[in-house]
Amino acid sequence: MGALILFAMAVLASFYVAMARPINAEEASVSTLTLISVAGWLGAMLLAHDGIPSIDRLLDLLHYLATIGGLLALFGLLQFVTGQYWVDQISIPGLQAHQTVFSATLREGFTRPAGTAVHPIEFGAVLTMLLPIALARGIGQLPTVGTRISNPFTRWWPALAMGLAVMLSLSRSAVIGLAVGAIILALTWTPRQRIAAIGGIVGLLTVVFLAVPGIAGSIFGLFTVIGKGDPSVISRVESYAIADAYISQLPLFGRGIGTFLPRYRIFDNEYLLLLVEIGFVGVVALLVLVATSLWCAARVYLRSPDAGLRGAAASVAAATSCGAVSLALFDGFSFPMMPGLWFLMMGLCGATYRLWGESAPYSVGRIDA
Repeated sequence: MGALILFAMAVLASFYVAMARPINAEEASVSTLTLISVAGWLGAMLLAHDGIPSIDRLLDLLHYLATIGGLLALFGLLQFVTGQYWVDQISIPGLQAHQTVFSATLREGFTRPAGTAVHPIEFGAVLTMLLPIALARGIGQLPTVGTRISNPFTRWWPALAMGLAVMLSLSRSAVIGLAVGAIILALTWTPRQRIAAIGGIVGLLTVVFLAVPGIAGSIFGLFTVIGKGDPSVISRVESYAIADAYISQLPLFGRGIGTFLPRYRIFDNEYLLLLVEIGFVGVVALLVLVATSLWCAARVYLRSPDAGLRGAAASVAAATSCGAVSLALFDGFSFPMMPGLWFLMMGLCGATYRLWGESAPYSVGRIDA
């Protein structure tokens, strides 16, 4: 709780700095809206931390999240196969679109799926955070409570769908996030489970490469072009000098949350953007919040005797780590789905710690996180 309050105070301080200096109306409006969004993210985190009454309800929630992630991935696969986004055809009576929110994105001739996200990068980031939960469900780390998952296909289909959709999203950040989450979660598996997982990954890649000619070269090309004039890499490198000029002006609390508009520059690195907007104090506070969440989950995994709670802690810690890594690869807070889910995962890390404490109130060495 203390880490959350520290981050909230840092964000409020940056907002005060923004409103105290000369600021144009657009920056003030976006800053206020961003402050409201941050309040919503923290609210989701608090609700997850304090609102789950039991370990059984936590396991139910994780199973639902895995299923929802699988359905989102299936929709993305439909987009990839048909070459259409479909969501752009939805018309809500009484409302009128003033700008294009969803539009097809191509790379190497392939339609990049985005699901219900506004961009394939966000789609990939969301799936990589949900994938560790689906993997934990498939491998058997999350016991079933209130639902029956009686056969391997029922357990594994969300993970298979999400893994396939991540690969077909053709997003470097998504592939890296997938690797980070899988590696962290694999550290909690037995040798037999790791062998089974490796076999599943090899089988999935084989299916992808055989079913979609040319996709293998496109995926490998995402990484082989680094350092060879890739425009996205060049843009990221050039952004450091631009960001440094802004950071040096207001290094502690930044120029204000949400005040560095996309039309000024897109850094494709949320931490760099946050250094500009909320300064070193805000970024350190955010990192403390992330570290506290991971510490809570790690402590539960290492000390709890409950196998289901240990599996839950491992999966949400891996999901939180995926989100933290993804933020270094794109401006995640500029999208609607990614930050809310990430803060939810950190809240679930805290929930595992709280539920462990409630099930073992006299555990030695616990502190209030």
